[in-house]
Amino acid sequence: MSRRTGLIAALDTTDPAQARRWADAAGAHCGMIKLGLEFFLANGADGVRALGGRPVFLDLKLHDIPNTVAGAVRAILPLAPRLLTLHAAGGAAMVAAARQAAEAAGAARPKLLAV
Repeated sequence: MSRRTGLIAALDTTDPAQARRWADAAGAHCGMIKLGLEFFLANGADGVRALGGRPVFLDLKLHDIPNTVAGAVRAILPLAPRLLTLHAAGGAAMVAAARQAAEAAGAARPKLLAV
């Protein structure tokens, strides 16, 4: 079966071995994997990298003062996520700071989703 670029597989686990198995199983069917806050806090950037360079949606719902969220976005950029969530309750200034920080990645910048 061909890869479906529009499908995203949610890997809702903190166990990196389980996430890898699910990512491998879904790989031929999905164009991206979603990793949430629990996985990221349990495994960090190394956990994301261990999934083999697949396109990643980081569902972290970043929410803090604008400067801190901008710093978090800059810290995440080396992981090259395709999508990254922000908590919309952080307000327009926070979202704008995150957008400006993401633009540092140029064409490889993640799409920011306010939830």
